[in-house]
Amino acid sequence: MESPHQTGGPNHHHWPSGRIKTPKTPCPEHSVHPRRGPIMRKYWKLGLAVLLLSSLVLICFSKEKPPAFVPMEIKGVSIDPVGQSPVVILVDKEETRMLPIWIGLLEANAIDKEINAIPTARPLTHDLLHAILSKMHIEVKEVRIVELKENIYYARIFLRSDKETVEVDARPSDAIALALKSKAPVFVASRILAEQGVALTKKDARGERFGIRIQELTPDLAAHFDFKEKGGVLVSEVLPGTSAESAGMKAGDIITRIDSRRVGTVVEFEKVFDELQSATSARIQVFRDGKTREITLPLGP
Repeated sequence: MESPHQTGGPNHHHWPSGRIKTPKTPCPEHSVHPRRGPIMRKYWKLGLAVLLLSSLVLICFSKEKPPAFVPMEIKGVSIDPVGQSPVVILVDKEETRMLPIWIGLLEANAIDKEINAIPTARPLTHDLLHAILSKMHIEVKEVRIVELKENIYYARIFLRSDKETVEVDARPSDAIALALKSKAPVFVASRILAEQGVALTKKDARGERFGIRIQELTPDLAAHFDFKEKGGVLVSEVLPGTSAESAGMKAGDIITRIDSRRVGTVVEFEKVFDELQSATSARIQVFRDGKTREITLPLGP
C-alpha cells in the first residue's frame, strides 16, 4: 500500500544533511535568519505533532461504538423443515436481520398462544410465574439473549422491585414467553445477531395482501428453510383475524404459485393479486416443512 507521503518523484529534491545555506540574495518574504532556522523547525515539528495527535483523538471520540444489545421483535413460531423442531423467530426493529432460536415443543406452544392471544383453560408455566411476580409487585424489566455456548443460547431476565434490579438466568424460550406475557422488551447481544443472524431484505422489497406480509426470498433464507427450487417469496408474517390466517397461511411459508402462475419476486406477487381483483378466491401453492401444499385463500370482503 502506498504511503500518503510519496518520495522519489521527479520534482522531489533530496536535501543534503547539515546546516541549511541561505541564498546570497534572499527574497525578503521568505528569508530565514540563520540562527532562527533550527528553532523554527523545532517548533514547526512540535506543532505538526500536536495537530496530528489532536486529529487522532478527535477520530477516536467521534467513532460511535455499536450497541451491546439490539432490541428485537418476536415474529412468531415456525418449524425447522430439516429437524422438524420448533423455532422462534426474532427480528430487529429495522427488520434487517432475523435470529432463529430452536426451542422445545411445549415452550413453542406457550409462545404461539401468547402471540395470538389464545386463552388456555389452566395457566401455563409462564402464566403462573407472571402471576406470582405480579402478586409480589415485581416487574419484568427486560429479557436479554446474552450468550451462545456449544449451540445453546443463554438468557437473562431482569426483575425490578422498587429501586432494586436483579438478574436471573433462564432459557430463552421461558424468558421470551414471560416477556410476551409481561409486555417486556427482548434484546439480543449484537455479537450474536451479527454472527448467527440471517440478513433480511429491505422494507421497500416487501408486500402485503389479505393479511399476508411477504418479502424477497434471499439465498440465506432459502437455505434456512431447505428450499432448493428457484423463485418464490417468503411469508414473513400473517396478521391475526385476516382471511390469510383463517385459510391456514403461516409465517415461514414460501409462496411459489398463485392460481398456477409462478411467483418469484414481490413485484410478481403484487402483479398477480392486482389481476385477481374480481376473483373471490385464489389457490396458493406454498412450501412448508419440506412439502408442497395448496391453500385456498378467500379474496372477498
